[in-house]
Amino acid sequence: MTRFAATARTPTGPAFTVVLLCHVASVLLALLAAVAGIVAAALALTAKGELTPWVRSYFSPGVNWVGRVLYLVPVFGAALLVMSGGAYQLGDPWVEAGLGLWAAAALLAESVLWPAERRVQRALADWAGRGVPVTVRGSCRTMCVSAAGVVALVVAAMVVMMAKP
Repeated sequence: MTRFAATARTPTGPAFTVVLLCHVASVLLALLAAVAGIVAAALALTAKGELTPWVRSYFSPGVNWVGRVLYLVPVFGAALLVMSGGAYQLGDPWVEAGLGLWAAAALLAESVLWPAERRVQRALADWAGRGVPVTVRGSCRTMCVSAAGVVALVVAAMVVMMAKP
């Protein structure tokens, strides 16, 4: 099938467009994982004294719900596949590649990034302004590296999805 013929089958319509926008918005929000790395870097550079309000606020106890938006990406993607009327299918190589990259990003976030974030939250709950403990600095480094990895995987998935090779 030629490239022209494939674009002629591209799904359209208001419902498809809304779901596509939700899919793209969830991907862009998932990129906020970079914020975790930035805030962790700011914390790691804190010497003695009081934490800045935005660092303390970021690491307040609780679930990082913005990061969990990552799970909406395949939900909206699946809806797009269903709504495409067969124009796009799960077996398409670019869909499989995008889903694989997303799965790697989710696995990295769940197994490395978010556990490190929880360790920092617990440590900072008891922080008395004596300087950031070495264990927190290690978790901050872990957060920086894993957040960069999550962002790289999500960006790679975006490129695959847009290029549809």
